[in-house]
Amino acid sequence: MAGNIFGAGMLKGLGVTFKNILKRPVTVQYPEQRLNVSRRERGTVLAWSMEKCTGCYTCQQACPHKCISIETSSEGQKYDAVVPCVQRCPAHVDAARYIRCIASGKPEEAVAVIREKLPLPSVCAYICAHPCENNCNRGDIDEPISIRKLKRYAIDRDNGMWKANVRQSPASGKKVAVIGAGPAGLTVAYYLARKGHSVTVFEALPATGGMMKVGIPDYRLPPEILEGDIKEIEDIGVSIKTDFRIESVDKLFDDGYNAVFVGVGAHQAMALGVPGDTGDGVLGGVDFLREVNLGNHRKLGKRVAVIGGGNTAIDCARTAVREGAEEVSLIYRRTRAEMPAAPEEIEEAVDEGVKLVFLAAPSRVLRQDGKLQLECVRMKLGAEDSSGRRRPEQIAGSEYLIELEHIISAVSQSPIVPKEFALSTDRGSRLIVDSETLASAKTGVYAGGDAVLGPATVIECIAQGRLAASSMDKYLGGDGDIRETLATPESPLQRIGAPREGFRPHNDTIEHDRRLSTFEGVEIGWSKEDAESECGRCLRCDIQYKPEKWELKGGQCIYCGLCVEACPFDALYMGTEYERSSYRLSEQTLPKEELLTPQKRQASGYYHSEIARTLPEQTLCIDKTKDKKK
Repeated sequence: MAGNIFGAGMLKGLGVTFKNILKRPVTVQYPEQRLNVSRRERGTVLAWSMEKCTGCYTCQQACPHKCISIETSSEGQKYDAVVPCVQRCPAHVDAARYIRCIASGKPEEAVAVIREKLPLPSVCAYICAHPCENNCNRGDIDEPISIRKLKRYAIDRDNGMWKANVRQSPASGKKVAVIGAGPAGLTVAYYLARKGHSVTVFEALPATGGMMKVGIPDYRLPPEILEGDIKEIEDIGVSIKTDFRIESVDKLFDDGYNAVFVGVGAHQAMALGVPGDTGDGVLGGVDFLREVNLGNHRKLGKRVAVIGGGNTAIDCARTAVREGAEEVSLIYRRTRAEMPAAPEEIEEAVDEGVKLVFLAAPSRVLRQDGKLQLECVRMKLGAEDSSGRRRPEQIAGSEYLIELEHIISAVSQSPIVPKEFALSTDRGSRLIVDSETLASAKTGVYAGGDAVLGPATVIECIAQGRLAASSMDKYLGGDGDIRETLATPESPLQRIGAPREGFRPHNDTIEHDRRLSTFEGVEIGWSKEDAESECGRCLRCDIQYKPEKWELKGGQCIYCGLCVEACPFDALYMGTEYERSSYRLSEQTLPKEELLTPQKRQASGYYHSEIARTLPEQTLCIDKTKDKKK
């Protein structure tokens, strides 16, 4: 009976084969955007490179079946590869090293490491956009290390030890004018003063700090924190003049200045661009924040709408709550996934009662019988635009009205560069400079920060300030070397065992009711226990610990490739050779000698674009005869 069934199956299969033998196969490629699986290529043999492995334990912790076992030397040495978090930071702050300092119970040493790159360390500890965390290898396992919160832990315990190693160059006799006391301008002033130049900062606003002071609410950056960083800059001899508007760059040269840095901020709010968007009841986002931060509070009424999806929009919405608005809606034309605002800031806004309205955009502003109305139109997401996000498209006939007391436009902003400066700008009002030196076409004039980048983060502006300071020092006759060594040399780097498993400690905030009615700082810093626990999760990617044991339980391994995908140093490879005969034996353990990378191998397509291009396209066979209508 069984033979008859087997034979019948064979004959049926042969019949299908001969029926279709002369037909061309029909294939359909899966659309790339619809693939929701990893791009790694699974193989049947796993290979490991002792030379590339740093003993970071990432593969061991990433394996869902606990197939990998590692033992390393207790003492490590600096690894040649650039650690991802440091590489991603615009100012290249050595986060990996200052995390080790905190783990060793030396937060004051961590501050010294931070200050080697940042003249505004406290500001960054409180409000940095932390792009470094997006590159953290720990994110491939569970959550990235909370680098900014660890920076704040160290800064909150600063005892000034770093000052012992500060070196001041002798006076050069050169004078520098800095226009704008924002993060870029203050950074330039700090480093040029350290190089011995006489620096004067001119600020048009009545307070120092630029957008840090008037663009970031006090509940995120308490005034005393900003003032503390600025005082350190003034203490080295930088002169700051507020309420002092510069009308002409040429006049500064006439007054005896040898070089000028233009660091004006992006203080011009962009209008909504719809009919009726000017007049009573419609405020610019940065204008609103500036007035509140300077102490000029206003009654917004019961209902307020904020238009935009960036950090400025979130700041406006949370500030409106504190200004007494009962119902605050944030209207964004895309979805939450595309919002450029920091995820934690979005969460804070939701916690404070801000209503998020997605896939909607303003179409016009109406005023009838003394009432303000905003007409919005529903949106849908279409094809991707130049930013990589899907372009929002209007849905015809979906308009609707909402009644409001105020509308705040936080869609974008641009720098305000006086025409009298006679400097070239692009269509976005940004100054045109040399990307390598930040020098403008006018000799002796440099620019950076928002003036060049448009609305940027504080850390990006600090990085621009460092670049400009180095270039300007060379122009003034110096060597351009602004590097500082403030921390003591590292002792032997010890580690026993794997990094701690688990997630970040909980972020504490002040009481909810206080958040809604005060501009007091919301975030509460970590305790010693929380900070050291978080440091224990760090993989120490910049340190190489010699692997003394690397074993794979081959009987349990399903060769899924997750370890290959997680390895930050490309030390694991998945091959496509024949499967081992003992693949299913649970007692099989492969030591490192059997897993060493072979001289010749066919590695997977993952992380190897040159190999991926040679692989066949993924296809799906379709039998056209099944599609015919009966």
